Amino acid sequence: MSTAAASSSSNSADSSSGDTTEGSVKLLTLQSEDGEVFEVKETIATQSVTIKGIVDDDCTSSTIPVCNVIGRTLAMVIEWWNKHDIGAVSDEKELKEWESQFVNIDDKSGRDKVYDLLMAANYLNIPTLLDCCASAAAEAMKGKTTEEIREFFDIKNDFEEKEEEDLRKENQWAFEK
Repeated sequence: MSTAAASSSSNSADSSSGDTTEGSVKLLTLQSEDGEVFEVKETIATQSVTIKGIVDDDCTSSTIPVCNVIGRTLAMVIEWWNKHDIGAVSDEKELKEWESQFVNIDDKSGRDKVYDLLMAANYLNIPTLLDCCASAAAEAMKGKTTEEIREFFDIKNDFEEKEEEDLRKENQWAFEK
């Protein structure tokens, strides 16, 4: 079991439950699509509107399945939550620098990571993470042609030549520099 917010569960109430406490900190148990299990503080997990809804509906008595998000990505989401926990970072500039490195898409592995984070942030409804990932993608596209963007993000052009020509004519304003 991965522990994302607590160092030990020796004070936990019932370890088979998805809703445990460590001292006065309430822990939730999240399980990724590929079966990885994480214990996180409820206060940080509720940065997700989806998980907050589950908590508000009092459906946390067992492990919360986080479908569509694999363990590696869920671990990064939890890292994001921990960094954005109230009082975790006192310097806003430091947080912005960390975010910039966290969503760095200069290479293929970075783009893949940010894509996975973007999909997880969308699924879990985490507005701050979604905005940060979308901003990184938008920044990477700035000043690039359609072909350069396709190459950068490894996007296959599925338009036939005539279709693309018609779209360019119809939306000529978008291709003017």
